[in-house]
Amino acid sequence: MSNMIAQAALLIWPIVSLIMFMMMPAWRATIWTILGGYLLLPISTAFDFPGIPPLDKMSIPNLVALALAPIMARSGEFQWPRSRTVNCLILAYVLLPFATAYTNPEPIYIGRVVLPGLGFREGLSAAIGNALEVVPFLLGAAMLGTAARHRELLLALVVAALAYSLPILAEVRLSPFLQSWVYGVNDAGAFLQQMRSGGFRSMVFLGHGLLVSTFLAMALVSAAGLARTRVRVFSLPMGAITAYLAILLLLNKSVGAVVLAAVLIPALLFLRSRRFLTVALALAMLVFVYPIVRGAGLVPIETVTQAAASISQERAESLQFRLDNERILLDRADKKPLFGWGAYGRNRIVVLTDWGETRDVSVTDGSWIILLGIGGWIGYLACFGLLCYPALRAFRYRRLDVPIVSLTLLAAHILNILDLLPNSSLQPVTWLIAGALASMSVRRQRSDSNGLPGSGEVRVSGIS
Repeated sequence: MSNMIAQAALLIWPIVSLIMFMMMPAWRATIWTILGGYLLLPISTAFDFPGIPPLDKMSIPNLVALALAPIMARSGEFQWPRSRTVNCLILAYVLLPFATAYTNPEPIYIGRVVLPGLGFREGLSAAIGNALEVVPFLLGAAMLGTAARHRELLLALVVAALAYSLPILAEVRLSPFLQSWVYGVNDAGAFLQQMRSGGFRSMVFLGHGLLVSTFLAMALVSAAGLARTRVRVFSLPMGAITAYLAILLLLNKSVGAVVLAAVLIPALLFLRSRRFLTVALALAMLVFVYPIVRGAGLVPIETVTQAAASISQERAESLQFRLDNERILLDRADKKPLFGWGAYGRNRIVVLTDWGETRDVSVTDGSWIILLGIGGWIGYLACFGLLCYPALRAFRYRRLDVPIVSLTLLAAHILNILDLLPNSSLQPVTWLIAGALASMSVRRQRSDSNGLPGSGEVRVSGIS
């Protein structure tokens, strides 16, 4: 019965999305179709048909939004991104799996375990999966490139975080129970990882407390930036909402998300526009070149772990464990550098023990090392090129008056891509924001304090 409820939720989401598209402008319905699906639909549940990627909480909202947005959008509202760089990176990312399959035809034998070789079918399935993955990027670039739409994205993050706050508080106090209680989906391993400092991190419907913290940190940055405008949500001042989300983030006990928010919010609030854009580009480039620097042994690992130990010995040990896994996984990726190892866990470290047991000894945490192992350098450069491109585009406008809402959305995005180094937090919302920023444009005339044309106080009484 519980599994039926989870599957029913996936089946109902296209209907819910259609209703939103009928009641809202297409661009706003696109935001809530993707964001709502990510926050509300169950994990570890999918419709798995032969030859195509699983249809789950990630792919179903993307597919529905792609089907409805071009149809429901007003004339001229949906425009394919014009950037040659963006289109080339999308094409490379979608077609990459065919090259990966072509260069990995041989099966891998480890004791009695056989990791299958790849063929055209696997390449086609992975290519469809990559195409579905970048759908939010395309939709964001096609419909959400203006400052007004950037503000709506920020408001959506804040409103969603406020709605999520009560479940988060309940799970922090009682333990992560909602996924099991609502959908009957249990993950004992993930549950144990949420025990922190005599309490719990919340998972809600995202599958891990780190993902909840990343989402909260992005919403916190959004609220902090909007606090510089005169926007209210449910008649509440944005400053009060910012303080509330900050407390909520601290209660969820994720040091990395707290540190990233603590760095980016002051930069956003106190640096001038031009200097902030420079900092944002530098951080994006840091993410982009990290695998190269890491592989060359230029990361000061000892210094980083000592700094972590000064905060918490437990955190330092966790960080050292991740860094050790990065090293062995990088060595594995170096054996298939261009197009990677592909699916079936071929990118992981599987060994045969002295007593004849086959064991996977690797732990893949960061999105970058997962992608580098599966898709090689071509896959990494295509994917992270798309994710880091918005910082470069925004930097080109540094001599103009960039709206505060666009700067804030960029800050939230930079936080997310920085989090991709230690964690696997590449989600549809990440792609949607990246697309919205990748097609941003800035007018030459100076705007008002809201970063938008016009003046006067803006109030939000609901999701509008």
